[in-house]
Amino acid sequence: MTIFRNARFALAAVALAIPALAQAAEGRPGETYLDAGKATASVADAYFADYIALDWDGLEPLLAEDASFADPTAELLFGNPPTEGRAAIMEKFRKGYASISQMSFAQDRAIHSGNMALYEGTLSWTLNFADGNVVSTSMPFVAMIRVEDGKVVSHRDYGDYANFIEAMRELRAPGQDSGEG
Repeated sequence: MTIFRNARFALAAVALAIPALAQAAEGRPGETYLDAGKATASVADAYFADYIALDWDGLEPLLAEDASFADPTAELLFGNPPTEGRAAIMEKFRKGYASISQMSFAQDRAIHSGNMALYEGTLSWTLNFADGNVVSTSMPFVAMIRVEDGKVVSHRDYGDYANFIEAMRELRAPGQDSGEG
C-alpha cells in the first residue's frame, strides 16, 4: 500500500513539474507564471481601485461578460447570494451599493500570483440609511480577484462585519435620542 501511495506522489510531482521543465528547456523558467502575474496586476489593480472608489463606470469594462461576484461573509448579514454575469453585478453595485457614500482601503498586502490577485487590509466604509442615520465602520478585509484574458472573471470579498454590527447596535440602542421631539 505504501509503495502505491509513494508512486502516486512521485507521479503527481512529475506532472506538476512538466510545465516548469518545458519552460526551462526553452530558457524561460517560470516566465509564463510571472507574465500572468504582471498581466493580472494591471487589470486587477485598476478594477480594485475602481471598486473601492465606487467608480462603477470605470470598473464595468474590466468585468468579463460571465463574471461572478460574492461576499460569503455577508450572506448571513445581508442575504447576499452570489451574483453571476456582468449585467447583474453592475446592477448590484449601482443599486445595492448606492447607500454606501464612501469606501477606503488601507492595504497591508497585495499578492499577484498567476491569474489571481489578493488584497488584504482594512476596509473603511460609510452607509447612509433612508431615515438619515449614518454608520461608519472599519473592518479587516480580503478581496480575491481572478483575471482571465484581460478581464475579471471572479471577485470574492471576505470581511469581518463584527464592527459594523456593533455600530448598528449602538445606533439602535434603547434610550438613544431618536431625533423625535
